[in-house]
Amino acid sequence: MEPTPFSKRQVIATSREDYALQSRIPGALTGALATSMRTFEQMQQEGIDVPAGITLPCPALPDGLEYPVTEQYIELCKQAFRPRLHDHASFYYLRGAADFRTLRAAVLAFTDMSGRTLIAELTAGEDGRMPDGVDCLAAVGVLQRIGVSTVIFTAEQPEQLEDALARVAPYARISIGASVPASWLRAGVRLTNVEVLLPPAHESALRIWDALESYTGGRTAGRDHDDYILAPDGYNAHFIDAVTNISDEIECDHRLEERLLEIEDEEAAALKLVLHEEDELYNLEEDLYMLSRPVCLCAEDPELLEKALRIYVGLAIYDGTWEQEPAVLKYFCKKYGMIWL
Repeated sequence: MEPTPFSKRQVIATSREDYALQSRIPGALTGALATSMRTFEQMQQEGIDVPAGITLPCPALPDGLEYPVTEQYIELCKQAFRPRLHDHASFYYLRGAADFRTLRAAVLAFTDMSGRTLIAELTAGEDGRMPDGVDCLAAVGVLQRIGVSTVIFTAEQPEQLEDALARVAPYARISIGASVPASWLRAGVRLTNVEVLLPPAHESALRIWDALESYTGGRTAGRDHDDYILAPDGYNAHFIDAVTNISDEIECDHRLEERLLEIEDEEAAALKLVLHEEDELYNLEEDLYMLSRPVCLCAEDPELLEKALRIYVGLAIYDGTWEQEPAVLKYFCKKYGMIWL
């Protein structure tokens, strides 16, 4: 499908000077983002008439974290985020994650603490992938099912941004935005399905808006593959359906790495990983890098299954093995994006 021209344009204010744009051009701003609590308080005092949000910088991942690494990082995020939560914040902007694994963990930390609107920043690298190699489509596929309402793409080069947006556009079910300098807009960077623009550092909303006046590079691509389920493994994107062929049970014991190597040539579209005890979570976390197909997670104990869902970076499948309570399954689907076949 050929993209059609795209005309919608809204900008997020990132400085006090930007707020005047709303009175000058009603409807130009979709929100105002504060990088500090002091700035947010100033917004409240000045009565900004657009939704006001606060940035949540992701903490660095310390070296040498012991098992469970994911859960420890989630706790670090909570400690970092807690002082920046405010009753009057309309949304939060999660930025600065070192890679997709830490970004997902940061999202889980936030949704453990708050149900407010969450925007996440994704950095695009080469060939539609993030700098850590994760497919941008896989990343968006996960984020849109675990509580993120908008993804803002950034990139060092316009071509990287263009490739990522074109890759994601037909499959995204959430709002897509971009952080671009005014010079890229004037040069005609191709922005596919972008609904909102965030000024990068040292740019103003006014400069971005002025560049949009003559901008013609925006495009809209239609949605695709609604008949299939996007089931990322946390690194690559995969599409499955309700009758996906799932492998025989694979025990997550000390031989998990060996077992995964043994089934590399099997034709099963998804791998069924079975956990019986908490110690096996260590093996799952250690061998995540070996999972190159969609994963069906199975555990008889719902608490153990939830711990596995927190560790697994992709969207886990539930196929009915060890029947769980419907209310529990619905929670897992909402919280962790679990795919209930």
